Formats: sequence, structure tokens, C-alpha cells
Amino acid sequence: MASGYYVRLAAVLVVAAVLGIAIYKPEAGRGLIEGVAAASEPRESLAEKSCPIGAAPLRAAFAPLDDVLSISPLGGVTAPGEPLPAPFIRINTKSAGSVFERRVTQALAPARADIVAIERRVDRNTDGAATGVSWTVRFKPCENVSVYYDRLDEIDDSLLARAGGLAAFTELGGPDHLAIETRIRVREGEVLGKADGFDVGLYDLAAAPATLARPERYDANPYQHAEVLGAPPSLLKAIVPDIARARCAIDYLPKDLAPVWSAKLGDVWGMRSAKGDNACRSALADTPGAAQGAWFTDASHNALTNKVSAIALAPDAIDPERLIFALHGRLRSLTPDMVALAPMLEAERKKAAQDFLTFERGAGRINLSFEKARKGEVYCYQNLRANFVGPKINGVLLMQLSEAANGAALMKLEARSDVMSCIDLEEPWSFSGNETTFYR
Repeated sequence: MASGYYVRLAAVLVVAAVLGIAIYKPEAGRGLIEGVAAASEPRESLAEKSCPIGAAPLRAAFAPLDDVLSISPLGGVTAPGEPLPAPFIRINTKSAGSVFERRVTQALAPARADIVAIERRVDRNTDGAATGVSWTVRFKPCENVSVYYDRLDEIDDSLLARAGGLAAFTELGGPDHLAIETRIRVREGEVLGKADGFDVGLYDLAAAPATLARPERYDANPYQHAEVLGAPPSLLKAIVPDIARARCAIDYLPKDLAPVWSAKLGDVWGMRSAKGDNACRSALADTPGAAQGAWFTDASHNALTNKVSAIALAPDAIDPERLIFALHGRLRSLTPDMVALAPMLEAERKKAAQDFLTFERGAGRINLSFEKARKGEVYCYQNLRANFVGPKINGVLLMQLSEAANGAALMKLEARSDVMSCIDLEEPWSFSGNETTFYR
């Protein structure tokens, strides 16, 4: 009885305070009363509202444009298990005093939207020591468009408070990965967090899925074991990616704003501008029957459950005439002694051998485009270098597509250090027995 009395008393005091403000300052009182009324009324969920027909679902910038040096597509140098495909973009900020120090910028809501989930990860080095914290904010301006900002260094304090604080988060596989499902309304241009650069991804749930030779490999839920740990199914649904429906977020901006951001497409240091008409595209789209796309190191598991089980062959999203072997250390015949650096630079040679390789598009059997390669023929790739500006590779790389007894597509790759160019190879071109087989 006493507790009920005090609750009623508190309510009376709040009402009296509001009325007092209304009498003393009519305009302020009116605003406060309207705010209280709006807070008490149920709001329509933007995340479940139909997207506008004929209008851009995103309305504003991802960050202050003056802070942005370039926007780099991510997918051209990635394999499954990493951000993919290429429509996931990186906002690279300008320098902040020194060449290698980036300016901290604000991550802004590009539309009025509902934040549907927030994630927090603890980053660790190879020794297991914590090196920092990163945040992911997922929001929906309407039913079929889902956007996320990833690798934020911090999120706005008010967002974290409205989510209930870290104590309300759920562990996903351990304390280093926390997540929470929310329904936090944000305004267009509202600050969501800060970072010295961050990733932007968008899924169009109404769009036709991208071409993938083995789409079932991308259907696996990377958090399929989290339910055992008590994660609500609705939370998992909010954070599980729909890879085949990834799209370029720039294409969902208004017509007057999209060209401004497209003009920023380039490499991470703003030294190479995009040459293609559609640089923000799905460079990783598989070409059935050809070499382009994703390949796996085993016949069944995929990289959403094992981050080191895949490679990618794709054109550079910045310069379509440059092609990329995103091997990520999965080709055992590519050894550090093939890297054109002094032997004393052992660590640098090892790192370069595990990097992605680039080369200029050719014709015929030498440096042929991945989408034109067909099974049965042996192709040779030369003039390779580690990443875009790294050391050259002393040797060549052989590739051949074939077919398993059950009809599954196979690809053999081998790095050869016994020759410096493809024309030095003895005909007919063949493998030495040190090749690696990859699977579709």
C-alpha cells in the first residue's frame, strides 16, 4: 500500500512540474508536454515500413565529406570469411598531421531509421592480447533495406544508454563478441559513432540474389551455435548477413548526392582513382564454369564457419585491367623465397607471400581474365607482385580448371620458381606435383 502511495505521489509531482513549466514558460511547456505525449504513443516501426517507391531510401551523407579522402571497395582483395562482396565499402579519412595518421570523423545516419542491432568486439593480436574495441551498428530505414556501419572505434554514448548499457548485451561465443537487438529511432544526420575510417554495407532484401556458383556455401549462419548460449533467434536474424543481396550503398543515395560520393571511389590512400564505370560493384560474383569468384580449400565447409578456408579470384574494383589472386596464404607452393626482397628481410618476405597478388590483364593462355578461363586448359600468370605496390614475385603461377568424378568444379594452382616468365615453361605446360586443389 505504501509503495503504491509513493508511486501516485511521484506521478502527481511530475504532472505538477510540467504544469508549472507550462505556466511560467508557455512555449517550453508546450514542447515538453508534446514530447511526453510523443514518447507515450506507440510509433510505427521504420524497420517494418515499406520502402518508398521511386525515392532513394538513403537521404544524406555517411560522414562529413570534408573528412573523407577516398572510398575503397573491399571485395576485390577479399575471400569469404572477410567483408564481401565488393559493395561493402571503406570510408577512408584524410590524414591528421602525419602521413599514417587518419583523421577521426563522425559516422552519420544517412536517413531516418531504426537501429535494429548493435555489436561490440574486442580485437586481439596473434598473442591473444587485446588491441582495441570495435563496434557495428545495424539499422533499417525501411523494410527491405538494411545498412550497417562496421569497425567504428566508438559509438555515441546516448545510443549505448538507450540500448540499456553493456549489461544488456548478449555474448555470442564468448565475452569478446557482444550484441543486442534494439529499436532505437535515429534522425537523418544523427551521430552514430566515431572512427578514423569505417566500413559501410547494405543489403537490399527485395533485390535478386547475386550470381554465386555455390550459393549454399553463403547460406550458413555464422552464429548457428549462439542459440545454445542463449542468444534470441530474433537477434541472430538481425545480424546474420544476406551475402547474395549485398549492394553498393552509394547507389541508394539521392541522385544529387550519389555522384559526389562515387567521385571518391579509389584506393585507401587516395592515390588511385576508380577507372571503371561501376567500381562499387560485386567484383566477387562467381562465373559458373570459369575461374572468377570464390574457391574453397575443402569440398564442404565454407568460410563463414572457417575464416581460412577460401580464396578469391577477381578483377580489381578500382582498375578492371588489373586482376587479383586473393590467396591469403592458402597456396603452399608460394613461398617467401619467391618474393623479390633481400633474404635478411625475412619477416617482410613472409608477409608478402601471404598477401594478395596482382597483375595486368593479358590474352591467350598468359594472364587471361578469370571469367574467360575454361576447364581443361592450363593457364600461366606472370609479372605478379604482392598487393598493388609490393615486391615482385620471382616466378609464375599455373592454373587449371577441371571436374571431379561427381561433377563438382575443381581448380589447381601452383606457384613455380624455376622460371621467371611463362614463355620459359616447357611445352606442354604441366604441374610439378606441388599444386593445391581448390573446390567450388
